[in-house]
Amino acid sequence: MPCIDDIYRAGGLEPVEPFTARGAHRRSRCLECGHHLAYRLEYVLEKNGNGYGEKVCRVCFWGKWARWERQHKSELAVTLGPLLALDPVPPEVGELLAVSPEARAEVDRWWWPTERTVAMFDLLHHDLVVDTAEHNDGMSPVIVRCRLCGYESVQLPGRMGAEMQGRWCSCTSCNARNKGACAQDVALGFATRGMHLANPEPGVETVQEATCARCGTPRRVALRQLNLDQVPCYVCDGAADPQAEHRVYLFHFPAWECFKVGITNSGNDARLLEHVRNGGELIDLIPVPNRAQAHWVEAQALALVRPWPVTGEPMTRRITGWTEMWHQDAPARVDLATIAAGLPSVAPLAARPPEAYVPVDLAAPATLAPGTTVCFTGAGAGRTREQWQQDATNAGMVVTKSVSAKTTVLVVPDALTRTSKVVAARNAGVSVMDYATFANLAGI
Repeated sequence: MPCIDDIYRAGGLEPVEPFTARGAHRRSRCLECGHHLAYRLEYVLEKNGNGYGEKVCRVCFWGKWARWERQHKSELAVTLGPLLALDPVPPEVGELLAVSPEARAEVDRWWWPTERTVAMFDLLHHDLVVDTAEHNDGMSPVIVRCRLCGYESVQLPGRMGAEMQGRWCSCTSCNARNKGACAQDVALGFATRGMHLANPEPGVETVQEATCARCGTPRRVALRQLNLDQVPCYVCDGAADPQAEHRVYLFHFPAWECFKVGITNSGNDARLLEHVRNGGELIDLIPVPNRAQAHWVEAQALALVRPWPVTGEPMTRRITGWTEMWHQDAPARVDLATIAAGLPSVAPLAARPPEAYVPVDLAAPATLAPGTTVCFTGAGAGRTREQWQQDATNAGMVVTKSVSAKTTVLVVPDALTRTSKVVAARNAGVSVMDYATFANLAGI
């Protein structure tokens, strides 16, 4: 329809798709910046007639807004920007970031290289389509596409901190449909982290009665707490007792040219061995009193190097917690012992309720002959689950990945283990033993 095309052109847009309906999104090219986005006719009419001279193109609109916002940059941020864009970054910049919290805060706000932007929007279930600046200071607009509904929108990376803390998804279309923080939105936010809500309540601050969708362990927690990196399930994602001693580790992955910081409990080395198996070199490992303090040390380390993340295959498919990795050429260096020396008195996370600690009956067969059908859950005795499975296969046993009535024995880390396999073993009457007993009986 020529008259409708004229309305789009009056708004500075050239339609590249045919008009179908008044409420439908119509892909158009901005005549000023050349970027393609979809706009509804009603939206174009609203912007054309508001009398403020507001640009219809969201890239142009937010670009203009960003130019005004940059006037509030501190002198330190203005100085650091060009230095961070150098390759390599001058070593004195790394030294400054290591000793100056003010400098780290300015870099965290005003330095958004493409790798960091990709990593952040990945956590919000979006793909980066266009980054309009090579060295984005967080105020240059980017075009992102929602993986759930396909809607493309314009965002400013530097303004996404609130999104990370308050929502499971930054998509304006999804959040408009779900009314922002409604119960459906909150339930989906929990589901993306492996948690189930039987009776979700609205609000990101609301403490929910959740259960782990993987093992059934109960947990009382708010969506905002999960968005701020609290562990979803103490059994599947962390130590059984959050008040027990934990360790913070630092790994170097030469093949991927990056470092990784993370935390693990003191019960076994399975996570450390997994990183070694993926080519990692353990650089540092320090103990801390509890999980909350381990999170504090990890957060302080990441604050030093957040502007230099690494992304891409095959790392993102093989490494758990790949968003806690950074490029090895980052000018700031992480020293866990120095960070831990400044540990505040962080209150430990609340322990799980007593009913979550129902012991497993470790009544196991006296022998393990070749042909025995065995299943494993978790890991233990300093070996990964994959290593135990291979050892069992080498001993002539039949290894299965799930528990059924045909399973002879399920091997668990200890009597407090609570996973879906333990539940299945109880229901099927399958015998259960711990890894130490299995190693002794199997002669491994």
